Amino acid sequence: MKKIIPVITIIILAITIGSCTKDSVSTPNNTTPPTGQWRVHYYWDKKDETSNFSGYTFDFLSGGVLKATKGATVVNGTWSETSTRFNIDFATDPVLSDINGNWLKTEKSDTFIKLKDDNPAQDDELHFIKI
Repeated sequence: MKKIIPVITIIILAITIGSCTKDSVSTPNNTTPPTGQWRVHYYWDKKDETSNFSGYTFDFLSGGVLKATKGATVVNGTWSETSTRFNIDFATDPVLSDINGNWLKTEKSDTFIKLKDDNPAQDDELHFIKI
C-alpha cells in the first residue's frame, strides 16, 4: 500500500507539468483590458495592409471580449494576454480574421501595442494605437 501513494503522486505531477506551456507556467493570464478605443496603426503581412482596417475601432473588454466597430457594423472576437503574448481571434470574419493569432508582444504602453509574428519565416507585424 505504501508504494501506491508515491506512484500516484508521480503520475499526477507528470500530468500536471506536461499539460502546462512555458507561458502558462511562468505568467498567469492577464485579463485586465487595455482601456479606451484603439485602431490599427500598422499591419504588415508581406506588404503594408493597414488600409484594410481603416474605419475600425477596437475595444478590449473584460472577460476576453474584443469588439471591432466600423460604422453600424460590430464584430465580436476574443483576446487574451500573458507577459509575452497577445492572442486575438475574430474567427472567420473576412477582414478581421487576418489579425487572428497568438502574437509576440514586443511593446505595450497605455497608448501603443506593438505585436509581431514569432515565426522567423514570417514578417507580420500588428500595431494598435489608442485614439
